[in-house]
Amino acid sequence: MKISVVTVVYNAAPTILDCLESVRRQDFDDREHIIIDGRSTDGTTEILRSRAGGNVTVVSEADDGIYDAMNRGIALAKGDLVGFLNADDFFARTDSLSLLARAAEDTRAAAVCGGVAMVSPRDTGRVRRYYKSSGFDPWMLRFGHMPPHPGFYVRREALAKVGPLDHRIRTGADFEWMVRFFHVHKLTMRTLPETIVGFRLGGRSTRGFESLRDINREALASCRRWNLKSNAAAMWAKYLIKSGQFIERPSDYPLPPPIGWQPD
Repeated sequence: MKISVVTVVYNAAPTILDCLESVRRQDFDDREHIIIDGRSTDGTTEILRSRAGGNVTVVSEADDGIYDAMNRGIALAKGDLVGFLNADDFFARTDSLSLLARAAEDTRAAAVCGGVAMVSPRDTGRVRRYYKSSGFDPWMLRFGHMPPHPGFYVRREALAKVGPLDHRIRTGADFEWMVRFFHVHKLTMRTLPETIVGFRLGGRSTRGFESLRDINREALASCRRWNLKSNAAAMWAKYLIKSGQFIERPSDYPLPPPIGWQPD
């Protein structure tokens, strides 16, 4: 089995090395890291070029936003499993890809998903929210709730069936894609108990009331687009479902250096 890790980046010089290094240190050899750089201007491109070659592919070109760039990465991917690792994020352990590959041996599932530790951007050992992969059910899409996308890896044939991300959507194209995956095509995933990704908080999807309002508005539009019954109140009610994320903490994060890798 080959696994493709796609990273979309624009001006992430302070964090991109953590992302790159966490992929390089994976103990799963049959992998590729595809990096789509939107012509960064802060030195990111130079860092990427210094790491290109072997199983690391770097493409630096203009794009039509993050979801367009993600689609470009998918188009280049050759793996049997394909997933995304954000430029600010990192694999929380050296066996993250091995765990995903082992779970994918169950061919009944179209995707596999591990847990995500949502951490302080300045102290990656401090977990502020824990987004575990278990506990999700497709009915939760009606509330705008989905599995943790940074821990979600999809079989190539399922990607072809569901289709590309809709890059016209400003912030919630990943949710709209999940609606197609679970609701329209009735595909399934297998979950892992382990925490496989560290996610630095601070991106658009985790900023303030206005950001939440935009996300909920787009999520409701995606539900209506695919005839999934929902309403605005349900979209806001999902934060009751998510409230446990602020209380529960993963027992396997952070891992000690001999077992897993953490950025400095």
